[in-house]
Amino acid sequence: MDFLQSFLIIFIVEYYMGNRIIKHKDAEDLLNNDKKYNRENKEHMLNNLFQWFIIVFSGAIFGYAIITFGFQTVTVVGPSMNKTLEDGEVVIVNKLTYKISDVERYDVVAYSLIENDSYYDIKRVIGMPGEKVTIKDGYIYIDDKQLQNSPYSEKIITSGLASEGVTLGDGEYFVLGDNVNNSEDSRYTNVGNISKVEILGKVSYIIKAEDKKGKVK
Repeated sequence: MDFLQSFLIIFIVEYYMGNRIIKHKDAEDLLNNDKKYNRENKEHMLNNLFQWFIIVFSGAIFGYAIITFGFQTVTVVGPSMNKTLEDGEVVIVNKLTYKISDVERYDVVAYSLIENDSYYDIKRVIGMPGEKVTIKDGYIYIDDKQLQNSPYSEKIITSGLASEGVTLGDGEYFVLGDNVNNSEDSRYTNVGNISKVEILGKVSYIIKAEDKKGKVK
């Protein structure tokens, strides 16, 4: 009887202690796994956060470079481009256009004369390099042929330098204001022909105006 009691006591103690050891080991493994999961999860979150920061930072730098070197806002001053552009309107000038393509006839461009590079004027390109521009009897002639599809519905009153014909050199352009009878442009000696290096870029969009916004035509 004493032997049986001793055996039962030893069995119960060993069983109980064994279960405690197993349960303790299971709890320890679970805790270790939980710590490992939390550590990996934090590393994953930090990695995602770093990638997000790199993307945002790179985008900001790229955007700043595009805005700084690719585009510029210019405020229209005066009535010379009425009705296309009005005094006080703000336009976007695309400075990249003429780095990858040529200036075209009828483009509206912003330019700055070398002696006054802090101010940009806006006019429409009429004469191209190598051409002879003449204004006679109120009409524009290119190489002695009347310009077709002229943007001017009214006769031009003042011929200025173009009365006897102006021959453009390489990289030179003859520009006129859309409000042609109230515009200081290539017809006058203080402006003359515009060289490509004086052109800031193509006037592309109106972004601030009372009654119109959008692409400049």
